Amino acid sequence: MKKSVLLSASEEDSAGISVMPPSIFTTCLVAGGLFELLFPWSFLFSYSVAMLAAGVVIVLAGVGFMMWGHGRFQVLEVNVPTNMPASRLVTEGAHGYSRNPMYVGFVAILVGFGVALNSVWMGLSFLPMLLYLSFYVIPREEAYLTRAFGEEYALYQKTVRRWL
Repeated sequence: MKKSVLLSASEEDSAGISVMPPSIFTTCLVAGGLFELLFPWSFLFSYSVAMLAAGVVIVLAGVGFMMWGHGRFQVLEVNVPTNMPASRLVTEGAHGYSRNPMYVGFVAILVGFGVALNSVWMGLSFLPMLLYLSFYVIPREEAYLTRAFGEEYALYQKTVRRWL
């Protein structure tokens, strides 16, 4: 499989995402925090240092995986925002494990905060993010990438999972 393909100027369009995923991530994070402040709701088991440590590990893993994918885009000079054209198909690095490492990172960070803070609200804040990505963003991106990269993207879809 080739590692990347350059697009011609005539193929430059985008997935057409109007509300960027980082905005939804921030909204979910703030909403989870507000709900926790207004209506505290802890997990059924008692809080422990191990729970804090597990949450921190999940957050750090999410940030690391996200930045690995993001960094690869930057090195290859590929646009990160989903409302801009992709100049190449990135299939190596984090993208060799997940077609959406930045989105995996967003979800992991939200879950990790829930675990670290012993907050059901924070833990549940990943659901709107996951639904937004799964039913709005990713289908649009996949349709765009199919138009832009054709058979190479189809092969990538068959060999690398959408999430993990």
